[in-house]
Amino acid sequence: LELLGGIGEAARESRCDFLVSHSTPQTYDDLSRVLDTSRADGMIILGQSFLHDRLNRLVDHGAPFVVWGGELAGQRYCSVGTDNRRGGRRATAHLARLGRKRIAFFGDTEAPEIRQRFEGYREALDGAGLDYDPQLVSMAHFEIESATGAVDALLSKNIEFDGIFAASDTIALGAIRGLQRRGVSVPEDISIVGYDDVQMAKYAR
Repeated sequence: LELLGGIGEAARESRCDFLVSHSTPQTYDDLSRVLDTSRADGMIILGQSFLHDRLNRLVDHGAPFVVWGGELAGQRYCSVGTDNRRGGRRATAHLARLGRKRIAFFGDTEAPEIRQRFEGYREALDGAGLDYDPQLVSMAHFEIESATGAVDALLSKNIEFDGIFAASDTIALGAIRGLQRRGVSVPEDISIVGYDDVQMAKYAR
């Protein structure tokens, strides 16, 4: 919603309207059909996910579009997003500077952007001289409950960790909730860094 709000403000400043479609294209034909039937002069596609190859093909369609996402290998289309690898590296390095030695990663690395954040996490561990432990990688999705479950899984297995790099603020909020439920203090016992800087993060403890 914050992203849509930003698009709306930019559109108003440019004196143009924007339409919101809730279609969820799965194939190249789906993407092409959306462009063909849209009343818009251009399109912003929110979500890159597994559509990368299909989006590359869509360049030849001719209609202008921009993707909210990462910059991937062999990319032919324009994307707008963050430097995910650098962000993941900085977030993890911050935890290492705090003295955290066992830093977990929470996120779904199947998604291209999250994969890049994970790669930054690995680079930061190497830079800090910390060992990479695959047991500390939890496939949490962008949901509070998923992150809470990931915390429960680590604690139930008695896997020691003193920091978490969460691939999104939503995951970070879920991790905090899960730890507090188990009587673990944040940040005294475990430090957490999220990613995205969503508005809700401002109200979190």
